[in-house]
Amino acid sequence: MVKRTVTIALAAAALGIAACGGSDEPAASTAPAAPSGGGTAVAIGDNTFTPATIEVAVGETVEFENGGAIPHTVTGDGFDSGSLAPGDSFEFAAKKAGSVSYVCLFHPGMQGTIEVG
Repeated sequence: MVKRTVTIALAAAALGIAACGGSDEPAASTAPAAPSGGGTAVAIGDNTFTPATIEVAVGETVEFENGGAIPHTVTGDGFDSGSLAPGDSFEFAAKKAGSVSYVCLFHPGMQGTIEVG
């Protein structure tokens, strides 16, 4: 019985080590990539904007890309992306300093803020 317990414990430890990786390769980033024209990117997921709060300078562009499985919007005071199907994107140009709040009209719990400085 002791031998079997030790064998099971060693097997569990080996699985734990394998699950942790052990590779020298860096972990893949889940942060959205920067837009090709510079600026900041926000990933739209199903029920999330990532990051939910970002900081940009006046004149910078924020690109929103719907990586979710369902349509979403990016809607704030004076702008609306319209319905973004999965894979679609929308750009917002930060024209003046201040705090800009936005929401998905289809999912009001999805909210974000752009701090423009």
